[in-house]
Amino acid sequence: MDRKQSYVFAANHQSAFDILVVYGWLPYIFKWLLKIELRKVPFLGAACQSAGHVFVDRSNPVAAKLSMRKAVDQLQNGVSVVIFPEGTRSKTGKLGKFKRGAFLLAMELELPIVPITISESYERVKGLKVYPGTIKMTIHTPVDVTTYGIDESSALLRHTQEIIRSGL
Repeated sequence: MDRKQSYVFAANHQSAFDILVVYGWLPYIFKWLLKIELRKVPFLGAACQSAGHVFVDRSNPVAAKLSMRKAVDQLQNGVSVVIFPEGTRSKTGKLGKFKRGAFLLAMELELPIVPITISESYERVKGLKVYPGTIKMTIHTPVDVTTYGIDESSALLRHTQEIIRSGL
C-alpha cells in the first residue's frame, strides 16, 4: 500500500475497543466517518470535531450527502477515511448488514477500499465488565473499485463484506 494514496478503510465493528485498535495499529493518516449522535457525547464530540472527523446524519439524506462532500475535501494527499459500514457495533459479535455510503464514496472518488477484519474484540466486553485477551486486526489487500461499474456498488459491498467475514 502506498502512504501517499488515500484509501477508504472499511472495518467490522464488534466493540468500543475497535476504535482503539484502529488508532493504535493502522499506520495511516485518517479521518473517521461518525454517526452524528456521537457529536453530543461530552468531550468526544468536541474532540472529534476539532480533529476534523466527519459526522454523518444518517436520518437525513440531504445532510448525509453534505457530510460526504466534507469527507471528499479531506481525502487528499494520503489522508484516508475509516468507516464501520455496519453503522454500529454488533450486538452478537457476528458481522452485520453493511450500509452503502462507504462504497459509493469510494466509487465516486475512485479510491481503493481496504477491508479490515477485527476479531476477538466482542469477547473483551460484556456489559460494563472488561476481560483481558488479544484483539486481532487483519488489514486485507485493497479492492480496486474501478473494476466495478457505478451500478455495481452492491456487488462491491458484498465482495468487501465477504473479505472481512473471511478473517473472522
